[in-house]
Amino acid sequence: MIFKQSLPCQGDEAVALFAAAQFGLISRAQARRAGLSADDVAARLRRGMWTRTLHWGVYRVKGFGALASPLKRAVVAAQLALAPGAFACRDTAARLWRLDGLPPWDGCTVDMGVRSQSAANGAVSPAVRIHRLRVSEADVVRRAPIRLTGVARTLRDMSTCSGKRTRTRLCGAAVGRGLVVSGGTNPRPHRRLAASHRRGLHAAPAAAARRTGRRRAEGAGEGNRTDGRTADRT
Repeated sequence: MIFKQSLPCQGDEAVALFAAAQFGLISRAQARRAGLSADDVAARLRRGMWTRTLHWGVYRVKGFGALASPLKRAVVAAQLALAPGAFACRDTAARLWRLDGLPPWDGCTVDMGVRSQSAANGAVSPAVRIHRLRVSEADVVRRAPIRLTGVARTLRDMSTCSGKRTRTRLCGAAVGRGLVVSGGTNPRPHRRLAASHRRGLHAAPAAAARRTGRRRAEGAGEGNRTDGRTADRT
């Protein structure tokens, strides 16, 4: 949500503030904040000043956002239609981070996450794939006016829904663009796998130490035998 404080103006001037900051989009709730009634909104739709989007209660204001990325506009429209705090995730987040490895965008479908306790708004278009995700504050970043999962969280999410080749290309693109460091792109393993992995890491050095000890003992024995044979010859 932008302009959390009181607006510096009302009417179409306030609408212009919202539209300029949101790629030409405004929600019905924001229109109310700007001082417009339902009749005012209807009048602007009739005159062609506003047009409807795929989502109920989200409009595009004529004269704003003409040069905006269609993907970014689609994400903002979905954010406005969904519950507060919605964010782009999975394929959509990967595309927003400009990571290679995904097929071309179809021009309408976006992946949006909502927090597990949030309820998705029923006014959203079927073109929006909603994912109920448990995220921390550090997992979601804001690139105004868009909220999206950070690069590391995006890569972890994609590891659960994409093939190995796609994952490799996404990770390689993230490293190549300096968004993550090499080795920091691996998804977090499942708890059980992590536990067994840790046990394996502890077991391996122990086994190696036992093998090393045996080799040293054998080497010492061979040395003693050799010394004994030399003494006999002398």
